[in-house]
Amino acid sequence: MTKEQLIAVMQFHLRNFNDEEIEIDENTLHHQVLSASDGFGTASSKNIYKAVIRWTLKRNGHIDKAWPNDWFENSVNYLASNILES
Repeated sequence: MTKEQLIAVMQFHLRNFNDEEIEIDENTLHHQVLSASDGFGTASSKNIYKAVIRWTLKRNGHIDKAWPNDWFENSVNYLASNILES
């Protein structure tokens, strides 16, 4: 999986949670779309998104690399650059 492919997957999943109806691109900040307080219990958009992206990486043969602590405040491009192994 390339960085561009990962970005496309991230954008796809962000669009699924986008009830804010903002434009989703590689510069979208995660906190503009996702929330830790929506959903039911721990099944929030923030947690579901993180889980599905981790699953996608593992399914495509990548390591489950630790996410930066500030990923939620940063862009799709930033996160993709930090969780794909070099």
